[in-house]
Amino acid sequence: MTPVLDHIGIAVAALEPALEFYGSTLGLGEPIIRQIPELGLRLAFFDNPAGPIIELVEASGKTELRHGDVVVALEVENLDAAIAEYRARGLKVYDQPPTANLPLRRGWITKGGGHGTIIELCQRGEVAGFVRGERA
Repeated sequence: MTPVLDHIGIAVAALEPALEFYGSTLGLGEPIIRQIPELGLRLAFFDNPAGPIIELVEASGKTELRHGDVVVALEVENLDAAIAEYRARGLKVYDQPPTANLPLRRGWITKGGGHGTIIELCQRGEVAGFVRGERA
C-alpha cells in the first residue's frame, strides 16, 4: 500500500472571509460549497484537475479541529486494507461511515496519533467524485 496525497483540508474559523482570501487573493477561483449539517460542517472545495483539491472546513460541531489546523488526506486503493494495515502498525484509526450529505466512508487518524496532524484516509477517486457532483 502506497498512499498518495488526495487533498488538503484547512480548518477555518469562518468560511466567508476564508473564501475571499483563498478564492480571490490567492487566485484559486470559485469554490464548490457543501453543507454537512449532520456533522456540523460547512465545506468549500477548490478543485484543481492538475493538482490536489484544497478544502476549507468550518466546523460547528464537536471536533478537535482548530483554526489553522491542516488535514492531510491520503488516497488509498483499498480503504478496508489501509485501515487494517495502519491498525496493525499500532495506530488508532477511526472508521467514519457515510452520512446523508457526505456519502463517503473515510478513515481518520487523530492529531494525537498523527504527530499533531489529522490524517484522513480516502478511497481512490471518491472525494474528487463527490466534489464534482459525480456522487450523490
